[in-house]
Amino acid sequence: MDAPSTSGATILQPLSFPESIGGDDKSNADCFLDAKKDVPIPCLLCEQYFSGGKAREEFLRHMLCSHKFVIHGTHDISSWKCYAEYWKRRFSQAPLTEFTAVIRTNTQTTDTLQFPSEDFFLLCDSLPEDKQLRQRLQMRRLEAILGVQERERTATDGSWPCLFCTQVFSGNRALIFQHMLDVHSFSIGQPNNLVFVEEFLQVLRQKLSSLQCIYCEKTFKDMPTLKEHMRKKQHKRVNPSNHGYDKYYMVNYLELGKTWEQVLHEDDEEEEEGE
Repeated sequence: MDAPSTSGATILQPLSFPESIGGDDKSNADCFLDAKKDVPIPCLLCEQYFSGGKAREEFLRHMLCSHKFVIHGTHDISSWKCYAEYWKRRFSQAPLTEFTAVIRTNTQTTDTLQFPSEDFFLLCDSLPEDKQLRQRLQMRRLEAILGVQERERTATDGSWPCLFCTQVFSGNRALIFQHMLDVHSFSIGQPNNLVFVEEFLQVLRQKLSSLQCIYCEKTFKDMPTLKEHMRKKQHKRVNPSNHGYDKYYMVNYLELGKTWEQVLHEDDEEEEEGE
């Protein structure tokens, strides 16, 4: 396979989002919050759309198999719908080679009938326009999630059943977290760092209902055995290495493509260098 070859210099211009991306209504916010599994993702090169729980995987498979098109660094894309709509519009304005690297396969073989040469198109953030788009989408997602966090943090009309007993609290979410810490020694860290709190508590409740330890995720025969295990092993907490919980902690949204562990590691390195 040949090394990627790029076309001539692309003329850069300020990012101009399609109208459907630029608004602040709830449907657009859902794109950034990943709150709706049926938000459709358009193909960049044809009229097909993808929706449902596996929309991203089906979209990427379609791009590769049908169009020989590869998107690099998929974990850095904050909204697939917005990303796809932007590039669909741009590709309608200029040839693919204005924006992508072309990778040609089987260039060394002489048997072109059995091993025909094929061109694949690679889109990645080494293109300044793509990098700027990803950064802009990440900022839009952060703004949307900060809005959700602020509404949740200040809301006083919630109903919060305890995960470990029958007590139910009405009002602000801080009441349930303080109760679980004081009475049940269960800690989730700083409550003000949480977002999507109702969903987060539902995930924890489902684990307990399945007799599964929240920290190590081992399954036990009954609830008393599970509770005793969590008490003895000091597992009345969320496992910070379980990335299934990343969605619910604000620190994971602060920097593009980085988890809280990477951000913390970089902060520690900066402190060591400053000493």
